Amino acid sequence: MTVTVSVSDLRNNISTYLEKVMNGTRVLVRDEKRDIAIAEIIHTSSFDKTTYEKALQKAAGIFSEKNHPEWKTEKDVTNWVSKSRLSDQRSF
Repeated sequence: MTVTVSVSDLRNNISTYLEKVMNGTRVLVRDEKRDIAIAEIIHTSSFDKTTYEKALQKAAGIFSEKNHPEWKTEKDVTNWVSKSRLSDQRSF
């Protein structure tokens, strides 16, 4: 069985949906504003360590001082995050 939920509904009732997943239900999470599916939550009994390690190796080093000179110091990172958050604020 598949259940489709909004992000806000999942956030408000996460334990309920995780319990459904543990019982075999597939949960699709949709962004209602953009009208797209953004995640699928399924129960799996296996864990592929090799695939996980490959994904970690592929992602390692993406965020570095070389790639992001605006992050040279902790203060620079704090300033960058603050500016990014301010620029992303929406007014309705």
